[in-house]
Amino acid sequence: MHRLGIKFAVVLAGVMCALAQTGNSDEVPRFEDYPAKVIYKGPLAQPVLATREQRLFRTRIRNGVSAGEGVSRPGAQMEHPGPNFAGRYIIVNIGCGSPCVLMPIVDAQTGRIHNPPGANSLMLPSYGGEPWLPCVEFRVDSNLMIMRPSQGMAESPIYDRYFLWQADRWKLLRQILRKPESPQDPAKCR
Repeated sequence: MHRLGIKFAVVLAGVMCALAQTGNSDEVPRFEDYPAKVIYKGPLAQPVLATREQRLFRTRIRNGVSAGEGVSRPGAQMEHPGPNFAGRYIIVNIGCGSPCVLMPIVDAQTGRIHNPPGANSLMLPSYGGEPWLPCVEFRVDSNLMIMRPSQGMAESPIYDRYFLWQADRWKLLRQILRKPESPQDPAKCR
């Protein structure tokens, strides 16, 4: 009984420590909470086309990195080259038919290409199987990415998802059920 009590106390202490680190679970993640440490301003590396899919879209990916085609920023009127996410990454938006969007994420320093959150390819995922074109929010000075699916085509509950880019991996921080009467703000979408 005594050993069981000690194990319980250790587990309880671990849970309390984890809760203290994550803060209030009701808080919505904000860009300011996950700042990028440095904004890369050096020369842009050539994209490293490692997969068949990346090679298939090589021209669009290369033009995104070198000329800024498909590279958007909040408040910017024109597309231009350079990082637009997490300090050193270039997110290139490539349309591939409705409702299909590819979103390669290119490391400006190394040229390595990453997939969007929750995806095994460059294509934005379709959570729950329903097709949707998401509103994807991100900033150059933050490691947070927010994905808000459109309500137009979904029949199941819709979740806004908050992802953290950390050590070349995506971590789902939070998913929040969106109420049917509260549509996404189109002004926040790119």
